Amino acid sequence: MSQANSLLAGLNEPQRLAVTTTQGPVLVLAGAGSGKTKTLVHRLAYLIAYAKIPPQNILAVTFTNQAAKEMRQRVQALVGGKLRAQPTVGTFHAVSARWLRSEAAAIGYPAHFSIYDEDDQLSLVREALKAQGVGLRVVSPKAVLAAISRAKSELVTAEGYLSWAEATPFTSIVAETYGRYEQLLRRQRAFDFDDLLMRLVEIWRAQPELLAAYQARWHYLLIDEYQDVNQAQYVWTRLLAEAEKNLCVVGDDWQSIYSWRGADFGNILRFHEDYPDATIIKLEQNYRSTKVIITASNAVMVKAVRKAEKKLWTENASGEPIKIVAVEDESAEAQYVVNEVMRLAKFKDQGLKVKNAETELTLVTDEEESGGEFLPAVSPVVCYDGTGEELTGYAVLYRTNAQSRALEEACLKAGLPYQLIGGTRFYERKEIKDILAYLRLIVNPYDGVSFRRAVVASARGLGLVTVEALLLAASQQNISLLEAAKKISLPGERKRLMANLVDSLNALVKAMPRLTVAELIELAMDKSGLKQELLDGTAEGEARYQNVQELKTVAEERSPGVGQNALELFLTEVSLWQDQDSYKSRQRGITLMTFHAAKGLEFKAVFLVGMEEGLFPHASSFDDPNELDEERRLAYVGLTRARERVYCLYAFNRRLFGSLGPGIPSRFLTELPPDCVESVAGTRFL
Repeated sequence: MSQANSLLAGLNEPQRLAVTTTQGPVLVLAGAGSGKTKTLVHRLAYLIAYAKIPPQNILAVTFTNQAAKEMRQRVQALVGGKLRAQPTVGTFHAVSARWLRSEAAAIGYPAHFSIYDEDDQLSLVREALKAQGVGLRVVSPKAVLAAISRAKSELVTAEGYLSWAEATPFTSIVAETYGRYEQLLRRQRAFDFDDLLMRLVEIWRAQPELLAAYQARWHYLLIDEYQDVNQAQYVWTRLLAEAEKNLCVVGDDWQSIYSWRGADFGNILRFHEDYPDATIIKLEQNYRSTKVIITASNAVMVKAVRKAEKKLWTENASGEPIKIVAVEDESAEAQYVVNEVMRLAKFKDQGLKVKNAETELTLVTDEEESGGEFLPAVSPVVCYDGTGEELTGYAVLYRTNAQSRALEEACLKAGLPYQLIGGTRFYERKEIKDILAYLRLIVNPYDGVSFRRAVVASARGLGLVTVEALLLAASQQNISLLEAAKKISLPGERKRLMANLVDSLNALVKAMPRLTVAELIELAMDKSGLKQELLDGTAEGEARYQNVQELKTVAEERSPGVGQNALELFLTEVSLWQDQDSYKSRQRGITLMTFHAAKGLEFKAVFLVGMEEGLFPHASSFDDPNELDEERRLAYVGLTRARERVYCLYAFNRRLFGSLGPGIPSRFLTELPPDCVESVAGTRFL
């Protein structure tokens, strides 16, 4: 069998067409479970192995780091042998961050810039609001940051914000804050998450010859999840593909659920207008779910106002009817889920230990044991010594994170292990951010956010007044914070503390060329005094110390090299980490996550909880057909995560956000075909 035939073996006819149509624009409308990833991977391998396209001329863009990693591995396995060059595979932001390191000088930035996460951005927004004399009780910093982020996703600058946004007292505050926020970012040689695309587009538009060089390098583009691109990503893609137009986009408008992030699924619906000669291919055969699940999923989407016309079908068995379960309240709901999972998985507690810092703490040091969630000692820490691999096939999906509390309590009480996706992120834990602040400072000594954190973490006696004076001096003199720290005049004890901080950072700078990132983390722990602080003899301190040890493990795996390049690569990966990247498919336990976080995953059985009007669909969508359509698409995503079984639960009464209210069954339940559902015995439905 030829290599081309071997690459096409096992593909259906539309998939083969998507793989072999290598020239010109291609739109692949891929329904849920239709083998989209397989098609993408085989197309990438086909370009390299059969079409003989040099890998260095191919760019594939995914929406999660985990998907990018999986794609690279699968392409390598399909092509066979060791490729002399690798195609570029990554997220929009990871790829853009790498390119900006080379091009940032075009807009007056150094290559060694910082990338600020949401907490860092909020600190700058608060600073900007304070400078305006706007109290934090007058306007929410999070709301202001969200408005700025939305503007950037639309490529709207601070100067153009007021002409773009509807004039209100709030947008007036946002406009001034946006400008000050940009000044603070520039002063600290930092970009935020949205800047990574916005600034690159700015550079390309200003320098056509530079854009032409990028177009000449990447002749073939593959964009996954195209229904979720925002305006910045759309323009980024159009610019890069303009010369060759060998652009293949894959997506499903029925799974577009991120409008609140600026995603516009209209981009995928308008693809044929952008590229009139495009080849349009529909993948409608579902390989994942039963006929019952597919029929129900299609039924939910029938009432969507705006959508591409397609109909999922499957050759799989009919399967179990969808169980509609009515319960008394959220506690009964959680208990039903736990009982049913334990029944289906024939689970028996074989050594689950739940302890708490207030009593005795069992430390979790293995990432697999904790599902990537390294919990602070004030929270229950779960250790599972038994065999619960079958539990990985079960997921509980909910509309809001607040719903996880009752589910977690029921799991802990029953001894049922679980992984929670979307809780406190590992990289947002205080001890992790403290160490990362030191590492960011030795790469970018202008980083004021990291300097403040380093002071609070290891030099508390300095005081924020001193820190603000130093930041102002550095800005006025256009020098780094380390240089300003050497020049600033301070009395007695504060002078000693500042000198110690500077000495610690200088020691790290000096050691950086010869140490790995893991070794730099260990040195930072020693020099900052954080190691001594964490190992204070308490269970909480020990748990936090173990978190830092895990950070070293991550560094060893992902950045084994030495020097500044390895450190910058590590810091970039950390800043671009996503909730979905914390999901462990081999984690022993059921998965608790939101509908949004579940996109792209699949399970043996899913429990859709909180299926009540006002909760799902959310009350905020009732007066807006577009938002209600998005809730409908979210329900479609939830249903199609399941291979074999779906349970839909609603409560007659639910306590949420501190108030108790009656529950009315979701309209999505009433729209399910009667022959696809079964009201579970002993419950009331409608």
